[in-house]
Amino acid sequence: MSTRRRQQSDRTAATRAAVLEATVELLVERGYGGTSTRLAAERAGVSLGALQHHFPTRAELSVEALRFVSGRLAAEFVASERKSHEDADGFGSMLDRLYVVFRGPTFAAAVEIHLASRTDESLQGPVGELNRDIDELISTGASSLLPELASHSDFPALLQTSVSAIRGLAVIAMDPVSDREQQWQMVRSQLLDLASGLVIGKSV
Repeated sequence: MSTRRRQQSDRTAATRAAVLEATVELLVERGYGGTSTRLAAERAGVSLGALQHHFPTRAELSVEALRFVSGRLAAEFVASERKSHEDADGFGSMLDRLYVVFRGPTFAAAVEIHLASRTDESLQGPVGELNRDIDELISTGASSLLPELASHSDFPALLQTSVSAIRGLAVIAMDPVSDREQQWQMVRSQLLDLASGLVIGKSV
């Protein structure tokens, strides 16, 4: 690739990233109903025509924005943990990281899109595909972090139970006046007990 083409490619990637980041910010601040391609273009500092060349509709833009930041969070999720953990303690560290991720702005934006997809048919297919991709990213990341524990036949069920519990708590925690830390610690303890059972089962 020539220097000129590489520079153009870098500029395109940077513009795309700026647009997608701006879209997530708008989803968190204004909800899906208050997000538009025009506002995303304004916040990212690009022309509306340039944005719509890549993302013609609000639905496409919103789903791709979540896919973009979810992929980045998945990479950070894996990189943030030590891969030497192969027991329930390592599983506990993974749970803590997932809880942080699901309490962040990316999840808040995802909730906005999920709620909108209930009545917006243009979102339903892409959101379903995005959900499957995110679940796969979490599963792959967990298996990479804890390969020995992940080799147990019951690990997928444990992981799905954990993710579902954390997602539920994260939704409840969106209430700004509620303190859910005690609930989280209780749920975390139960999930660790289940993980310990898998560890014990593998060692006997």
